[in-house]
Amino acid sequence: MLQNDPSAAASYPVGESSAPSTAGTSGAPASQPQTHITLEQPEPRLALTFTCTVEACGHRSTHQFTKRSYTRGIVIVQCPGCKNRHLIADHLGWFKESTEDGKLKTVEDLLRAKGEKVRRGRLDAGGVVEYAPE
Repeated sequence: MLQNDPSAAASYPVGESSAPSTAGTSGAPASQPQTHITLEQPEPRLALTFTCTVEACGHRSTHQFTKRSYTRGIVIVQCPGCKNRHLIADHLGWFKESTEDGKLKTVEDLLRAKGEKVRRGRLDAGGVVEYAPE
């Protein structure tokens, strides 16, 4: 399962060498200011593969977007075939006429309302897509 955990960020010192340097003949370590950089975990992403429903197009394409945008924001993808834009998620209420006055938030909700089937899969690190039984 993908998670975006800010507490999982790691901090690493940045410098020329990890070994202490000595100054002069006394052998005492030289004091150098150290800079730390913080590496954060990448934001979880989702992928969607669909066939364009625009008449005379039917182009099948895959699009990626952040999980945060899909669950809390807006996602609009453009069909590479006909250049039409498709609403995938609207949690901000920008497209009330397309989402039954804001009741339907995601493409999954919209499809279920039309009686269509939605299949969720999982992509592993090796690029294999798995679909769980329904």
